[in-house]
Amino acid sequence: MTAIRESEPAADRRLPRRLLLAALTGVILTALLVGAAFLMMRALTGSGTCEQSFACLGAIGFTWFVGRWVAVILAWPLLYLLRVRPAWPVAVAAVLFLVVIWRFAQSSWAGDSGSVLILLSGVLAYPFAALVTAPRLAWPWRAVPAALLLALCVLTFLPSP
Repeated sequence: MTAIRESEPAADRRLPRRLLLAALTGVILTALLVGAAFLMMRALTGSGTCEQSFACLGAIGFTWFVGRWVAVILAWPLLYLLRVRPAWPVAVAAVLFLVVIWRFAQSSWAGDSGSVLILLSGVLAYPFAALVTAPRLAWPWRAVPAALLLALCVLTFLPSP
C-alpha cells in the first residue's frame, strides 16, 4: 500500500512540491518578521530612545509579538500566491503547530536553543501543516506530524529533567 492513494504519477510530485512551498512560506514570513524588528530597532536607535532607557527593547519585543500574529494572517495569501492548494487548511493548521512550537521554545525543555527554535518555527510548522492537510494522503502520514505536535504539547507542561 502506498502513502498516496491516487493512482496518477503526478500525485507523487505534488506532495514534495507542496511541502517545499510551505517551507518557503515559513522562510518568507520569518524574514519579513525579522526585517520588521530590524527596521523598528533602526528607527528607535536613531532617535536616541535606546540610549536613554530600555524602551527600545520593549518596542522591539512588541514588534516581535504583534508581528508574528500578522505573519500568521499573511500566511494564507502567501500560500495561495505560491499555489499551495488548498491554502486555508494549511494556514489554519500551521497556527496550531506554531503556537505549540513557540510554547515549547519558551519552556525549560528547549534550553538555550529556544530563540533558534522560534526563528525556525515557520520552516517547521508550515510543511507539517501542509503534510497533515494534504489531499489524498493516507492517514498514517497525517498521524506522524500530529503525534509530534501532541508530544511537544505534553512536554511543555512537564517539568524538565
